Amino acid sequence: MSALTTAAGVVVVTFAGLLGFTILLWIWIGKISLSKLVSEANGDASMSRLQFLIFTFVISLSLFLIVVGHDKSPKFPDDIPPGVFALLGISAGSYLISKGIQFSNPPQLTQPALALAPAAISAPFPATGVPLAVSIANAPTGTALPALTWSLDAPAEGSIKATAAATATWMPPAPLPATGTKVTIRAQAAGFEDGLAVITF
Repeated sequence: MSALTTAAGVVVVTFAGLLGFTILLWIWIGKISLSKLVSEANGDASMSRLQFLIFTFVISLSLFLIVVGHDKSPKFPDDIPPGVFALLGISAGSYLISKGIQFSNPPQLTQPALALAPAAISAPFPATGVPLAVSIANAPTGTALPALTWSLDAPAEGSIKATAAATATWMPPAPLPATGTKVTIRAQAAGFEDGLAVITF
């Protein structure tokens, strides 16, 4: 029975470790985006979300250390200190209050955005590269085009180079990556939502 318990523990720990490593890897290569984790629907930073996240991680880690740090073997505590519940309650309460305030006064969701054309690109690619143009959406007529920053999300296949104030050219890599690989071109500017174009090989 002891050997079976140990084997089951090893399997669970190994699975949890591999799952955690996979999630961290996807976050690192950009397959999982954390940009919305502590932001509101309009993209602004959220103090209540950040506080709730920190409180949850701190209390979870503290409880984990208590369990594994038991004298003889890992054991869930018989009595959880009332202060833990108080901290969780304060954090969750402040989050709920902030959501109630937002519900009564919803944020402006139509902030200015950049739009890339073409938004979807697929093989075969021209030898001279793929030209891209930027326009402005959700903004008053006559809004000036801001200074742009061009980048490639991971996997950053190929290269992107600005050719004018509102245009750029993407050059495919050599050799081409595996069929089905997708790369995202991103145009950024302060105060605007990012403009995106997806390349499919």
